Amino acid sequence: MNYKLSLILTLITPLLLLSCSGKRVQTSPRIAQTPIHSSTREQHTQPSLGTAIYRPTTTQQSRPIPHTVPTLPRRQTPPPTSRPNTHQTPKYGESHYVKKFKLPNVVRESSGLIRVDNRLWTLNDSGGKPILYQIDERNGRVVKKLKITNARNRDWEDIAYDDNYVYIGDIGNNRGDRKDLKVYKIPRASLRTSKSVRAEVIYFKYSDQKDFRSRAHKNNYDCEAMVAHNGKLYLFSKNWKDQKTRLYELTTHAGKHTAKYISTFDIGGMVTGATINEELDILLLTTYSSLLSVKVWAFTNYSGHNFFNGDKKQLNFKSPLQGQIEGVTFAGNYKAYLSSESFKRYIFSFDASLYEVDFSGEFE
Repeated sequence: MNYKLSLILTLITPLLLLSCSGKRVQTSPRIAQTPIHSSTREQHTQPSLGTAIYRPTTTQQSRPIPHTVPTLPRRQTPPPTSRPNTHQTPKYGESHYVKKFKLPNVVRESSGLIRVDNRLWTLNDSGGKPILYQIDERNGRVVKKLKITNARNRDWEDIAYDDNYVYIGDIGNNRGDRKDLKVYKIPRASLRTSKSVRAEVIYFKYSDQKDFRSRAHKNNYDCEAMVAHNGKLYLFSKNWKDQKTRLYELTTHAGKHTAKYISTFDIGGMVTGATINEELDILLLTTYSSLLSVKVWAFTNYSGHNFFNGDKKQLNFKSPLQGQIEGVTFAGNYKAYLSSESFKRYIFSFDASLYEVDFSGEFE
């Protein structure tokens, strides 16, 4: 009897193990076929225009999934209109850039860009001529020049525009000691109709600057980024000391004025350019580090004039971008141009170039 029982158990045991093993094989693929990303995106409605696409927060993603549950429970999917717990949206999707062409020598220190009335314009950095240059978007040739007759290019750093005017920022302040900061204001129509124009001048100082001691590359009152928005100018400081940026509001009227401090954002780099798309409700800021590692930040869903109080994210480039990027302007929906200065120092060498960025993969 014991022999027969032992023989029966010997024959049945492998069958039982094979049956159990087969059930586990069937269950595992069903879980693997339902990754968090695809499940979440299938159940989402599309974000609204100008809203960064985002994933659920890290806490939600890291929640353990029981082995016995073949699909994700619906309660793990956030509502279509929900946002992450933080205003800083996580990386999602990718941005891509291509180098369009090398810029001609006459604009080898391109420090600002605008694309207005389907024409691309740039200007040179400190010491350049007081001239705006129109660039052919197909090949980089200079096709037109506009001279500002009453201006001097002490340190031109950015250019902006609104419905009626173009603003040229003589706002560079590497030493932090300038008391002659100014913005030149010219009619927007002059870009189409004139070869030279006389500018109105907006003189200004910062509301919170009390110390004007000269500290080359060791101060927080340099500035290379400016946009026009809702009838005002907005300046973004280039902080050499703490790698943050401060936002200031300035009138567009000629005369002597004070740029009013609004807020600070810890951007983790030195801000070199700004552009805004009113229709998409998106502001872009470019930065670089001491090793010329370029970052582009997008700000959206802000309220009023405080661009830092809404959603913000660093664009997720598929491959790293390096160079002395100084200019940025929108070139279409979710596309932008970046311009770089010619740079040669130590082991670094970069041509003055124009890049095109497509960040549609990160926004809807």
